[in-house]
Amino acid sequence: MYRVSNQKVPAGRSGLTLVAALLTGIVSAGAASAETLAQCDNQSAFAAGQLRVSESRGRLSVEVQRPQSAGRKIDVEYGDEVYSQKFGSDGRVRVAFSLTAPENQVTITTTEMLPVTCTVKVPEFAKVNRVIVRWHDPVQLNLYVLEPGGRPGEVGEVDGTRPNQDHKSGIGEMDIVGGVPVEESTGEMAYSVDVAAIPEGGVFGYKLDYMSRGSMPEPPFCDDNPLATPQFDFITITRGEVKTAKMGMNRAHCREKIPDNRRLMQIRQ
Repeated sequence: MYRVSNQKVPAGRSGLTLVAALLTGIVSAGAASAETLAQCDNQSAFAAGQLRVSESRGRLSVEVQRPQSAGRKIDVEYGDEVYSQKFGSDGRVRVAFSLTAPENQVTITTTEMLPVTCTVKVPEFAKVNRVIVRWHDPVQLNLYVLEPGGRPGEVGEVDGTRPNQDHKSGIGEMDIVGGVPVEESTGEMAYSVDVAAIPEGGVFGYKLDYMSRGSMPEPPFCDDNPLATPQFDFITITRGEVKTAKMGMNRAHCREKIPDNRRLMQIRQ
């Protein structure tokens, strides 16, 4: 599952809980693509079959099964990012996020066990274009991608609630959908599309919805409050070239309705 924290959210965010539930458990339709298993050290800390680290189309998946670990935390460190999750009642956990280089190193830390370091290669790094939004504030964001020739709300628009896993309504998919990050952790959304599927001269459009503040913002998501303008990284991987832009959400006034035509913040590259 993708990380959605159990953190309570303040009142005044109509529908957020329902949307967060819809974002949970997205599984990539790219599962048919070949997977690459990571090379990990210190795996002796886990019994056979308890740890599986793999990537597919630039998407890392860490799957752990530890009996009697329900409720305990796992951290997966990747560069400056930390992806945190808690084991379910069945002693299982899954963490997924995007890789931004052809060769990568991640560190997996669980309670009362030595860290495990894994090297992960991405054979298809230059064959899959990827757009990634990462943030650290305890808020929910939603990335909208308008594909070449697409129409808003129709075929060719992909977002967290329309992930297009079966590729029936577009050429790409939202294969990482993260919820509100836990403290000192990373939230992430990512869209991926095969380079070969992009029409020549095709242009993509990107917008971001600050879901936590809704259409009628309440503190602390408005005016000069601390979560009024959460910061995020906008990362693009185009034919193997990685670019990162640091951005912040537009500010809104408390208890003042945001017009529908201004609800989504357009991301200009």
